[in-house]
Amino acid sequence: MREVILNKLKKILLNFKNKNLYLSFFITLVFFGTFINLDFATDTYIDFVKPAREIFYSFINSGRFITAFYIGVVHVFHFSDALVCFCSYSIAIICITLSVYNLFLVINKKVKNEVLCLLVSTITIINPFSIELFLFLEKGVFAFAVLLSVLAFANFTKYLDGNKKAIKYIFLFMLIAVFSYQGVVGLFVGLSVVYIVLYSKNIKEFIKNNIIALLGYGIPAIINLLSVRIFFYNDRVNGSIILNESIEKVINGLKEMFQAYYILPENNFLIVLIVVTIFALIMIGINKEDKIKFKVLKILSVFYIALAIIGVTVVPQLMQNTANIWFVPRSTYPFGAIIGIFMMYIILNLKDINISNDKLNIKYTINISSLLIIIIVVIELFIQLYSFNKIEVEHYNLNYTDKINSLTIGEEIIKYENETGNKVTKICVYQDKYVSQTYPYLTALKDINVSGFYPTWSVASMINYYNNMNLEEVEKDSKIQKTFSEYDWNNFNKEQIVFIGDTLHYCKF
Repeated sequence: MREVILNKLKKILLNFKNKNLYLSFFITLVFFGTFINLDFATDTYIDFVKPAREIFYSFINSGRFITAFYIGVVHVFHFSDALVCFCSYSIAIICITLSVYNLFLVINKKVKNEVLCLLVSTITIINPFSIELFLFLEKGVFAFAVLLSVLAFANFTKYLDGNKKAIKYIFLFMLIAVFSYQGVVGLFVGLSVVYIVLYSKNIKEFIKNNIIALLGYGIPAIINLLSVRIFFYNDRVNGSIILNESIEKVINGLKEMFQAYYILPENNFLIVLIVVTIFALIMIGINKEDKIKFKVLKILSVFYIALAIIGVTVVPQLMQNTANIWFVPRSTYPFGAIIGIFMMYIILNLKDINISNDKLNIKYTINISSLLIIIIVVIELFIQLYSFNKIEVEHYNLNYTDKINSLTIGEEIIKYENETGNKVTKICVYQDKYVSQTYPYLTALKDINVSGFYPTWSVASMINYYNNMNLEEVEKDSKIQKTFSEYDWNNFNKEQIVFIGDTLHYCKF
């Protein structure tokens, strides 16, 4: 037992000496370092304003027990809002770093090109959809679920290598992952199917390995689903499912998903996905060592991987209440990894194309497929970095503008109270003719960079947060709503504020 512990400690120490761990950390900071500053999503205002017990039980009811635990801990120790965000951010950076690094370690066992392995690991974990994981207060828990999915996959590869005891770790990591955040755990299946193709020498092994992977993914998911249905209430899983409407929503969601929700330039994600798929098929076709039978099987394996990734992304959406089906990057994260996963398939399952030259006693070999993958990944990561940077800059501009407008409303409340002697204790939220998700000079993408003034449920919480008030939200007045409906503001305007007695009537734009 002592020797086992000492060997594990030595292994951990050796990992800390590995330059690729620090490169993973540096890359993660390059993409997400901006979020070290306090930031807000629409949900964050509610998380900070509502009673901790209420927030705790909202996460419990969603089956996100690890998030509830985090909320409970920071409440017990009376963390400041800034410290709550910083701790969550720090956990997220560490978890994404370790996710990239652990995926690198798994791939590097089979592929000795470290640069190639690190780049493929990076674009798989820090994929276009990953940006939304950092836009919420729970960023640390989101990233923790990603790490656990990667660790479960690492143990699945150990199982394939003959370590049968690794199965228990697959289930343990996946259970904790699904209790953290359900939207990312499909990554385990997406990664595993590549190794199923690599290790399965016949149909029997293929079926067996698929069953193990599906059980590793499915059993924790079922436990989580049943715990919510039996012991708690959540309208996402307890509401009605209208199949034809659900299918229609899924089809529309898939269209947006294949465009990476326009986080990247239009058609960029789709084009790169097609290019990588065609490249894989060409590699299969030009391999002279394989017989036609094996080429057909490899071609089928490409579509098998694609269907598996799409399946674990879409099925959880279909299991929700129809009204709550909502395709967004954070809940479809596994599909965002599909380009990196396809590249994993290429470098692990397909032989490289080599060009050698011995003239003038200069010996060199160009691995064409590896070189092309490196070029594609580097270009795509730069495009992704540019897109992320734009979102991050606009995110903080949005937060600042929401803050200034909320403080202006607070000033108007104080001015009204001083002039009339009435104490404002209530707030009614209305909307004008056409409500905008964000400000005219910013871009909202699904739930990304949506103003706190857009969802009715976040307006009062945001105004209360910035002004240290406790306004109670009450029912709207139909006559006032009719008046506001005649306007169509594109930005904040003091005409949106009406005071009657102890109530602020505010119209969102």
